[in-house]
Amino acid sequence: MSRSSSATTIVQNGDVAPPWTPQHVHKPSLLQRTTINESRRTASISKAVHEGAAPDPDELFTKHTISEVKAIQTRLRADADAKQEELRLMVGERYRDLLQASTSIIAISQSSKRVLQDLEEAKAEIQAQEPPPVSQETSVRSDDDLHALQLLSAHLKLLLDAPEHLWRLLERKKYFSAAWLFLLSRVVHQALLQNDDEETWSRSGIDVMAQFPLIQRQWEVVAQFRSQIIHKAALHLRLHDASDEDTCATLLTLHLLDARPLTDTFVTLLSQRSRTLQTMLSRNPREISRPGTPSTPTTSNGVTTDTKGAGARSVQEVRDAVLAALQLIAHTVISARRIYRGDATSLGLALRVLQFIQSDSHETSDLPADLSLTTQSLLATLPSSTHFQLLPPTLRAYKPYVDLSSSSSTVSQDDFTQRLDAWFRTSCKNIKTAIERWFADLETVKEVWGVRKAILKWIAGESGLEGGEATHIESVFDDLCRRRLVGIWKAAFLDAERTFERQLTAAVSTLKTGGEPTIDSSPLEFLFQAPPLPAVAQMGSTHGDGLFHKYRTSLRYQLLGRTTLLNDVLSALEDCARTLQQSFAHITGHASDTDARLLDELRSTCRPDAEALCTDVLRVMASLVEDSGELTDSSIQSLLFVGRLAENLNTGSSFVGDMSCSDEYREDFRVKARDLHESIVDRWRLYTVDRVIRQHKLHEPSVAGTSTAAFSPSFALVNALCELSNAVQQLGIHRDQTRQQRLAGDTLRLFLQHLATDQWKSDGFQALCDAGFLRALIGLWGPDWSDVASILDDKIQQLIPQGEIRDVAELERSATAYLARVQVLLAGLLPAREGAKGELLRYGTPAVGQEFQPALELAKPGARFGLLLVGGAGGAV
Repeated sequence: MSRSSSATTIVQNGDVAPPWTPQHVHKPSLLQRTTINESRRTASISKAVHEGAAPDPDELFTKHTISEVKAIQTRLRADADAKQEELRLMVGERYRDLLQASTSIIAISQSSKRVLQDLEEAKAEIQAQEPPPVSQETSVRSDDDLHALQLLSAHLKLLLDAPEHLWRLLERKKYFSAAWLFLLSRVVHQALLQNDDEETWSRSGIDVMAQFPLIQRQWEVVAQFRSQIIHKAALHLRLHDASDEDTCATLLTLHLLDARPLTDTFVTLLSQRSRTLQTMLSRNPREISRPGTPSTPTTSNGVTTDTKGAGARSVQEVRDAVLAALQLIAHTVISARRIYRGDATSLGLALRVLQFIQSDSHETSDLPADLSLTTQSLLATLPSSTHFQLLPPTLRAYKPYVDLSSSSSTVSQDDFTQRLDAWFRTSCKNIKTAIERWFADLETVKEVWGVRKAILKWIAGESGLEGGEATHIESVFDDLCRRRLVGIWKAAFLDAERTFERQLTAAVSTLKTGGEPTIDSSPLEFLFQAPPLPAVAQMGSTHGDGLFHKYRTSLRYQLLGRTTLLNDVLSALEDCARTLQQSFAHITGHASDTDARLLDELRSTCRPDAEALCTDVLRVMASLVEDSGELTDSSIQSLLFVGRLAENLNTGSSFVGDMSCSDEYREDFRVKARDLHESIVDRWRLYTVDRVIRQHKLHEPSVAGTSTAAFSPSFALVNALCELSNAVQQLGIHRDQTRQQRLAGDTLRLFLQHLATDQWKSDGFQALCDAGFLRALIGLWGPDWSDVASILDDKIQQLIPQGEIRDVAELERSATAYLARVQVLLAGLLPAREGAKGELLRYGTPAVGQEFQPALELAKPGARFGLLLVGGAGGAV
């Protein structure tokens, strides 16, 4: 405690005085001495760091404890962070760039040192080498030496100029000349490097290998052209429009430069043309016919034609694409035959060129200029041709080596024929697939047949193919045309079937929900509704013929009972059939004598599809009849519409006649259509008779008439017969009177049979008048109605004693007289009478002077018309 208190001194201001103050000097304690020493050492280390001397870690850990080292580390880190912060404040945002720049400067410095070191090593190596030997002869001492230098310069000139000349020949696609020049350059290079002329160069003091290292380097440049010439020549074979001479020169380039046998060059030709054909077939017709700019369609004689519309352009594009593909095949076959095929009398062009190369005399050559190539003619075309005259005669007379006795210089004719025929048939198979795809753009028979005509004209006149090949292409193309035509017809048939079903279903639905009867449900009203006449001003115009034709067609449809709704449904079928007939007419009009077989095949191929369409038409109508369900006043009209449709398809429509069906199928179709119509009429007849009988209550007992009344059938019976007659007339008037009479007779017979089943519940004089009138009506139909007549006779015999009429003859006279008065009202139920003088009164004129009896029951007028006199109504009302 005393030591501690004596270590410090309290001054007046309350501060602790340091121990070294003069006021109170004392000896520091051990802890104080340790702290002071640590502070001094830390200060010295910090001073050493600031002065650039890094403290030694071993010294630090030797002189200081661990806690002191940690304190020193913390202080050094704080100093480093402060210096970094000062550096950041100094350089700002460019701090990272400054660091990178400093790193780059260090790397540059190291690289510079390495470069200087390498230069010093190179200098030492150069100084260590021995100097080259000095040539003993430094000047030309004779004319032989001058000639040797000129000869050497000619060799070097050819080798130096070869790359430029080869580039020019490649740009001009002169691959045969380029290959010849390359082979000549190789011989020149060998002449410079080999020992053949070593004595000449040595005599002139020239060491070619040592003094002209450029020769080897230049040859390395020239040697690179070999692969380019071979590659470009192979690609050039894809051009099918190249001349035969150009193609032969290209093939000989591969034979001479690439050492390919002639058989391999032929295979290369076919493979390259196959690639061209495949590329052509993979495109669309527009890219083939117009690869760059739009082309103007032209006719066969070269006259420009202005075709408008996408359809005409499509036909032109398809035709051009097909011709381009066929021309590729034809040109390839023709070129191959001319180049490779030979016999005892004539050789192929390739073999003739090889013989020309091997021969010594070239004066009588009949080859084209590009194929009759020699070294002299090749050097003459080069810019420095005069300088090349210094070349030795052996080089100026150079010829590529050709061994005509080798198998590589010949082509087996059997193998050639087989390969070419196989390639031709494979190409035809590939083009068939592509043309079938292109033909999808042709939508009419006229377009397809026009393309076929153009192709056949090209095959016959310009193709140059042999008979078997031309026939094969014609058969392939005929098959394609037949498929496309059948496809067009199938699409038309399918569209017609869908349109027919859609329109018929809509018409039936309209008639079912139509409410009030329309003119489409009443053929009789449609018959007496005159179509509008064309205007007089329009008849004199350019459209006058069309208007008159339209008016005549309207009249014909009116006579046939083809209402607007019925005509819309039938037009879908008739237009399809008419288009089919127009197609066959177009084909027949533009067909040649050899096309008869194709026309028969088209008809036979189209017939099943046409008959299938007719069958589907019957199926659609039959399904609507089966789905009609319970008959009502609205549904019976839709059912009768289907019946009128079947009747028109049977008799009035040209559909089945134009559908190119067989005669047996036409007859079967008409029979089925007639049966469908008859079944519909039977259902209508049963429904109408039941409705009429039920509506007029003919089955219910009637009030007996007075015996003093004159002969007159009941108003209910007459009204029922009148309604039945109107129903028969509204059903439609047939042009065949026999069928019309049978329709009326069957309806009347069914009516009477239904009355007879009720066993005549009515009785008295009125029933006798009804039976007598019906008996007189039946008598007009002849003896075939004996079954119904016997029923009425029995009824009359039962009722005669109940009336004033005493015998049957009197009843018949009265009934006949009454029938004469109502014959116009019942015209729809009366048979035609032979020898009748008038159409309206076919059964005689009613007797005059008799008291008028109204045929129909009239409603009595109301009381507010009291001053109006109505005859037969009981006087004034």
